[in-house]
Amino acid sequence: MSLTRRQFALATGLLPLAPVLRAQETYPSRPITLVVPFSAGSVVDLQARVIARVLAARLGQPIVIDNKVGVSGSIGAEFVSRAPPDGYTLLLGTQGTQGTNSALYKTIRYDPVKDFVAIHGLSGNPNVLVVNPRLGVGSVSELVELAKKNPGKLNFGSGGNGTGGHLCLELLQTRTGARFTHVPYKATSAALVDLVSGNVDAMFDFLQTAAPHIRSGKLRALAVTRGQRMPMLPEVPTVAEAGYPGVESLTWGGFFAPAKTPEHIVKRLSVETSEALRSQEVKNTLESAGGFIIDMPHAEFQVYVAKEAAKWTEVLRTAGVTLE
Repeated sequence: MSLTRRQFALATGLLPLAPVLRAQETYPSRPITLVVPFSAGSVVDLQARVIARVLAARLGQPIVIDNKVGVSGSIGAEFVSRAPPDGYTLLLGTQGTQGTNSALYKTIRYDPVKDFVAIHGLSGNPNVLVVNPRLGVGSVSELVELAKKNPGKLNFGSGGNGTGGHLCLELLQTRTGARFTHVPYKATSAALVDLVSGNVDAMFDFLQTAAPHIRSGKLRALAVTRGQRMPMLPEVPTVAEAGYPGVESLTWGGFFAPAKTPEHIVKRLSVETSEALRSQEVKNTLESAGGFIIDMPHAEFQVYVAKEAAKWTEVLRTAGVTLE
């Protein structure tokens, strides 16, 4: 006498596993919400929409972008940290939301490592250290030595307290012992204008906005903060090549899900995201913004994020930098 499937499952003890197996087979079975913690039209938002469109086609379900803005991305990150861990609410987290905000802001109510699972690393954007040519320095070491001889007398611009340029400055000071006067502006573009005019001496800026001024000779590039040279400025050395490997820094982005999201969902998303990043459309979008594809799988990305959070906590606490 043959057994029915249900009888066989009961006899072998497999029946309780049936819902789990079905869930693994069917994910995703409905639209996914991707929380982008920055405004629509921002660089992060534009990158998210391109990657989400390609990834949705691979997953067979729509990915809906939800812009939840506030506290340098922390509002959106906190929302995702409290969402059900079922793979249907994801975060495009950044160096800020997962690496620096918890050290910068006293009001952050999530742990960037414990409350999330890092799914896949997406992209990185290095900064370039630029100076006004009238300063008369041609290398990072010359800038550092000049600042050490004249502590606090060189003005270092940024797009504001807590921005990428400010964080890179604190990293430079912490690792070298040089001391600059930080001049925070309301926008990076305003700082760049004053750097070109000579009102400030140096700053860290994104490649795509600094490159035109570098090519015209209005600014001098000393180093990029990535471990490799950038195709947009191949003649500019890395900070490591310039003698300061500890000053490497990226503004990076990646996919995150709430902690305790099932492993099979995390693996599926990581694999499909890796394939999506091979799209020429995605590559072109990232490179046009002066960035590059990271394509860092789940396990490696989880370790990377933990190291980034620890690194920036140490740097910011040493520098005594906090924001309200």
